[in-house]
Amino acid sequence: MRRHLTGIFLLIVCVNAFYFNASAQDGVSIIDSKHYSNVFGEIRSYRIFLPPGYSSSPGKRYPVIYFYHGWSQRFFGSGPDGYNHFEKGDDNGGDNIAAFVSRNDVIIVKPDGYNRSANEEYYLRPYNIGPVETLRQFPLYFPELVRQIDENYRTIPDRNHRAISGLSMGGFMAYWIGGKYPDMICAIGNFCGSAEFVAGPKDFPAEYRHIEMFRNYEGVNVRLNYGNEDFIRYYHRDLNKVWLQVMDNYDYAVYPAAHSTCGMGDMFSFLTASFANPPERPERWNHTDVYPSFSVWDYDVTTDRDVSGFTVLEKADINGFRCSVRQHLPAGELIPSVNVRLVTAPVYKKNAEYIINDIDLFSNTKKSYPLKSNQSGRLTLDFNGSLHEIGINEPSGKAELSLAEWSIENMKYAQHQSDVSVRLRLVNKGSAASGKIKVTVTPFRNNVRMLSANLVSEELKPNEAGESSSAFVFRTLSDTTVVERFKLTISDADSRKWTEYIEIPVFPRLNELKNFEIADGRRVIVSARGNEIDTLILGAGNGDGIINPGESIVILVRDGNSLHRTEVLVHDRELNSKGENIRHSDYWGAYDHVGGSAKYSELVVSSKLPAGSRLTNVVEYWIGNTPDHIIKQGIVNSAVTGTDKTAPVAGWLRVTGDNTVIARLTDGAAIAKVSVTFTNKKDSSKNFSVQLNDSGRDGDRYEADRIFSFIIPVRGFGFYNAELNAEDAYGNVSTTRYGKDIVIH
Repeated sequence: MRRHLTGIFLLIVCVNAFYFNASAQDGVSIIDSKHYSNVFGEIRSYRIFLPPGYSSSPGKRYPVIYFYHGWSQRFFGSGPDGYNHFEKGDDNGGDNIAAFVSRNDVIIVKPDGYNRSANEEYYLRPYNIGPVETLRQFPLYFPELVRQIDENYRTIPDRNHRAISGLSMGGFMAYWIGGKYPDMICAIGNFCGSAEFVAGPKDFPAEYRHIEMFRNYEGVNVRLNYGNEDFIRYYHRDLNKVWLQVMDNYDYAVYPAAHSTCGMGDMFSFLTASFANPPERPERWNHTDVYPSFSVWDYDVTTDRDVSGFTVLEKADINGFRCSVRQHLPAGELIPSVNVRLVTAPVYKKNAEYIINDIDLFSNTKKSYPLKSNQSGRLTLDFNGSLHEIGINEPSGKAELSLAEWSIENMKYAQHQSDVSVRLRLVNKGSAASGKIKVTVTPFRNNVRMLSANLVSEELKPNEAGESSSAFVFRTLSDTTVVERFKLTISDADSRKWTEYIEIPVFPRLNELKNFEIADGRRVIVSARGNEIDTLILGAGNGDGIINPGESIVILVRDGNSLHRTEVLVHDRELNSKGENIRHSDYWGAYDHVGGSAKYSELVVSSKLPAGSRLTNVVEYWIGNTPDHIIKQGIVNSAVTGTDKTAPVAGWLRVTGDNTVIARLTDGAAIAKVSVTFTNKKDSSKNFSVQLNDSGRDGDRYEADRIFSFIIPVRGFGFYNAELNAEDAYGNVSTTRYGKDIVIH
């Protein structure tokens, strides 16, 4: 009779799915199945573990844990490495998937991360990350996979009964997918996951670093398991230095193990405990996404971004939000030329008029306009990729206060065990004056002492920003943290309150680094890839190793016999004056097999900086010492001499489908003139030149963002090469040739 019921059960569950193979362990049904994926345009496979009572209790529904395998593994479990044995029997010392499912009313689904087509050579690296090689985007596939499982198995189909987990590269995917869809899951588990990979759209991927994405996990329980002998453990320690300071929904455990599913039962128990007591949906939320378009918490965001970057949504609730598009995180250069459309959740009155206040904090411009909701109670807002504070107000009129920015006023950077004074700049994006403003500051952890925690600010009118008339002062009690988080409670004269959080990096008392060099367009021999060296041209300028106005520089520190490129963690206020924040990477994957990279900064020196100016920067560099890479920090003081002799540096150039030519340039001075000469590859009589502009008009999207544009009149289809000529305000001229075929029509 039981055999007969099992056969009926298999027939039922395999409707709309293709049955492959089934087996049993301790009453657990282990089924390999497949389905057609519209996202991938191909058949995809998965393995599903069903609890013992599934076939005998046809009215019962179950929560689901999705598990993503690691490198060299597949959905069917076998592979060349022992660390992938964690499914059944004696795998993982008996602490495995089947063992957990046999004792708990839960379904576990293990999708296939394979990323090659049938006619391609077999490949051990899954998920299309680090590098991105195909159009398969596994995060975009997750909602489709969930629908497939919910429609064909007796799941409890809501976020409170759904979790995601994974091992190694699958752990990276679990954090990425879980952070992308916090509205679909309530808990995330990561076994020994990689900390960073190049990921995202195929043609313009980005460095995706989990350490920078902690705001994506609001309303989700998060855990990390790793081994004390794991080759990746130092990256986990780096993560903990930040996440433990800024998250109250994060937990971790260290096991006497190597790279493995250590503590699998503990992890799955953590996830199932979240089903019993799921975290609440946040009333106010943040989200950062590497894709140009995405949906989260019933908000839809679409952009026309076709370059590497991130869309950052902050402080989103019924009263508004902050939004920006950045080249990297957490404070990468803004990309104002990107167009953004945001459709809100249906939380507003239907067919009602609202007042939108839009304050561009980058350009210091503002506008106010009426906007009507649709029949569903949604609002559609259009803006660009600059830093926007947007208030959504009913016509009756109330203040809506928000933090615009903070700054340290009594030192270059926040030092441990020193009195750090922080000034706040607030903005009123509401439709009425605020009256007197009060701010109370509370530390997120008990490792700081507040010397002054209450601030006041004068009244702010609608669309007005202003600094607090006093500062808050804190002092750390130890020198072991790398960041301190603070809760701000802001109130207006009507006692209305707003809550925000800020994170302030803190440093020990750093030594001045005397043995440094400046790369300003010169060839240097530097440490590379963890344990090698490279000869590179870094920066832009006259290459004499001395900082001149108008140059772009990389700070190099000599440690032992090597020069190390540095990431500038706190740059002098006189650098990057136009909002530049250029970051490069030295990939260490071949050295430590993690997927991460050491970062280094390129700083733009203003042409207006007078000779004799002194610059102070806080720098960091890595030294290979696998698995415990060494991180060193220090202060670099340097002088500026001479005048601006550096020509504009041209970056990418492209022509879009509507015949708009767009070019990205960098210079410490104002760029006076940019022209492009197009050479037809077959007919020289069709050669032509155009002048590009950065005025926000005539095809250019945003004024003074150093992205120059021009709409080319229709000329007929042809292939061209391009030569860009640029001249700055001091007469410095550069010529850059682009050999790749450019299509103009």
